Order: sequence, then C-alpha cells, then structure tokens
Amino acid sequence: MDIQMNRAKGIALVILSAVIYGITPTMAKYTYTHGSNPVMMTMFRSLLPIPIILVILLAKKISIKIPVKILGKISVIALVGSTVTSVMLNMSYNYIPVGMSTTLHFVYPTFVSILCFLFYKEHIDRAKILALIISGAGILCFFQGGASGSLIGILLALGSGMTYAFYMVAVDKWGIKDLHPMVFSLYTCLFVSVYTFLYGLMTNQVTFGLTPLSWVFTFLVAVSVSIGANAFLQVGIRHTGASTAAILSMFEPITSVVCGILILRESLSGTKLLGCSLILIAVYLLTRKRAVVE
Repeated sequence: MDIQMNRAKGIALVILSAVIYGITPTMAKYTYTHGSNPVMMTMFRSLLPIPIILVILLAKKISIKIPVKILGKISVIALVGSTVTSVMLNMSYNYIPVGMSTTLHFVYPTFVSILCFLFYKEHIDRAKILALIISGAGILCFFQGGASGSLIGILLALGSGMTYAFYMVAVDKWGIKDLHPMVFSLYTCLFVSVYTFLYGLMTNQVTFGLTPLSWVFTFLVAVSVSIGANAFLQVGIRHTGASTAAILSMFEPITSVVCGILILRESLSGTKLLGCSLILIAVYLLTRKRAVVE
C-alpha cells in the first residue's frame, strides 16, 4: 500500500511539475510586451532563485565546495545547455505559438539518442529508429513555407532542443549527476546569470523597465521553475523512476498548447497539430522503451 501511495504521489508531483513548466512560457511571453525580453527573462530566471537556493543549502548544511575541474564542466554546461537553450526557446515565443515552441523543443530526446550514438557509440535499436523517423515527420509538418518569422521561430525552438540534448548528455556523461542537485543548480544559476547579463550588455538588451505585473510574472517564472517544478520533478522521479517521469513530462507541451490557445488566443493549423502529435508519439516511444528496460 505504501509503495502504491508513494508511486501515486510521485506521478502527481511529476505531472504538477510538467504543468508548471508548461504554463511558464505563457507568462514569459506576456512580459515581452510589458518591458522585458528573452535575455532578461533568462537572466532573472537564474538570478532570482540564487538567494533561496543558498538559504536551503545553508539550512541543510550542504557544502558548496566542488573541484575546479567540475566547476569548469558546469561553466560549459551552463553556457551551452542552459543559457543558449533558454535564450533561444524564449526568443522563439516572439515568432511562433508557445505550444508549438515547447513541442518542437521536446524533440530533445531524439537529439540525445543521436548524440549518444555519434559520440558514445550507444546502440540505436529499431524502436529508436522508428521514433527518429516519426519525430522527423512531425518536424516537417511545421515547414509549410510562409512567413520568415515563423521559420526563425521554428529553427530557434529546434535549436533549443539540440542544446538541451547536449545538457542532458553532459550531465549524464561528465560526472555531474553525482553532485547534489541544489549545488549544481546554484552554480548553474550563477553562471547563467553572468552569461546572460554580459550578452545583454553587448546586445543592448539589459533593461529593468518592466511593468509591476511583468515583474510579478518574472518572479513567478523564476521561483516556480527553479524551486517548485525542479523540486517536484526530483521527488517525483524518486518515486516513479526516470523513464516513467519522462513519459509523464509530456504534459508540459500539452499544457503549453492549451495555455497558448486559451490565454494567448493562439491558433494552430491541422497540419501543425499533427506535427505536435507525431513529436509527442516519438518522445513516448523513446521514453517507453527505457521504462520497459528498467
């Protein structure tokens, strides 16, 4: 009974985490029309949670000392896997519906399989090949020819999936997963804050002229994701397993699509909805395969 209760709790927490992740793009897109921009959203999303993470680490008496070599690896992961990913994904919201952006970003499991095959010689079985073909067909559904802005948004969202795949592989293969999650989050947030601030200065995108409601949404995005959703996901994985959690995480793009349609009044054509569905099917096949193995 306790095992079933814990599993039910884990499922609920993973779904809640996915829903939070799915809602935040809608809040982020609102801030862009009220004084903010993708660079500032990425910076604040990393900067604002730092004091909270420090308090948690101090309260639990967790050391933040790590080897210099590991710190160097985190700096690369934070640059490519976190900063570039977040900036590209946040920028894509300016060009295409948030639901489409999130779904295209969700091709990252496909890119993870490709990276592991190319650089770590991991086997790609028939299920993975089928998933790659289906996800490729799903992506093609979005390339219908049309406004260049739409193409830019599609490429940005896909690019964010590629760089996030790098993040996933690097954390797994570079010895980072053995770090305490909160310590890793602390240093990642620090690096991302610095990177985005410097990039914002170079591109003249640093601004603090947000409206009061925009500040509220920015704070909610930062705290709900970095503290809430991440924590819920970690606890959920503990009770359900990583592969089950990955399948349940598909509630994220579904939530983004629903929020985009209901709140932002965005629309998706039948072909693009088909593309979203094919990508989600491919992700399900990839994650379900791992669940069966486990």
